[in-house]
Amino acid sequence: MSQASPGDRVIVTGGGGFLGRRLIAELQSSANAPAHSRPETIVAIDVVPAEVAGCVNVQSDLSSAAVFEPFLADGPATIYHLASVVSAGAEADWEAAIGANLGGMLRLLEACRGSGHVHRLVFASSVAVFGGALADSPVGDMVKQTPDGTYGMTKAMGEMLVNDCTRKGHIDGRSARLPTVVVRPGKPNAAASGFASGLFREPLQGVPADVPVGLDAKMVLTSPDSAVGGLLALGQIDGDALGKDRAVSLPGLTATVGEMLEVLETVGGAKARQLATLRYDAGVDALVSSWPGHLDDSRGRALGLPADSDLESIVRAFVDQQLDGRTAFG
Repeated sequence: MSQASPGDRVIVTGGGGFLGRRLIAELQSSANAPAHSRPETIVAIDVVPAEVAGCVNVQSDLSSAAVFEPFLADGPATIYHLASVVSAGAEADWEAAIGANLGGMLRLLEACRGSGHVHRLVFASSVAVFGGALADSPVGDMVKQTPDGTYGMTKAMGEMLVNDCTRKGHIDGRSARLPTVVVRPGKPNAAASGFASGLFREPLQGVPADVPVGLDAKMVLTSPDSAVGGLLALGQIDGDALGKDRAVSLPGLTATVGEMLEVLETVGGAKARQLATLRYDAGVDALVSSWPGHLDDSRGRALGLPADSDLESIVRAFVDQQLDGRTAFG
């Protein structure tokens, strides 16, 4: 079977979402050449109408392998699989999470296996694959996965499928374990971690925000730029450099919620900080506290994946890129 080489044809599931659109914009940018050649065709697949400019747009819930087949038949492609029911949404609707997160992955792999080509698949996983007693200690790529949530469980199973299908020669796979991405613009989503963006996004625009966990809660964070850069970099790395275990933790920063609020005040001032109110939510806290607060990301750093310098720089980049350099208070 013909082997994948990144470049000519790219498929992005979840292509209408925040990270999907950012990733596609990077793929389309000539600034990425020659490190990442501009693909001839980009296919954006999303459950809602996306209409991503410059792409073949497909509206689908990944309920059938047939949605992928027309784009896999003509030769090897690079696939970024971002589509997912996220953490709190997965806890609320187990059936939907299994159907989308596992079912969608299995149908994608089925289409790859039946295409006659070895496609390069980059799977967006999560640090939520870790949990339980390990949540209080540093975890890394060599640590056993014991997720405490349905979302993390489906991501862990996805990683295993990627490894096994790579071993069998069905795909050239790699899984990117993403930390919590901040600051996401737009409206909140169904992720339990969504408050981590909201406690910056809303107060910096003069809007109140609820913080559902305590000040001591620890989270591993990354910026949108580093998340997208890590996904793209894993799409370029030769599989031999990854070995048998294709799951890589992307570099991240550890911060407590208290430290996050201090950064909010540094960037937005005391008025912005006053708009973030602690309102405890036991369900959100249970999920967030099950995730690791410290990540051994040495493997990802050794592979040259992008890393953020500090949280304040991430928040200031959001202000510059999304708020035209100004907060609601100056």
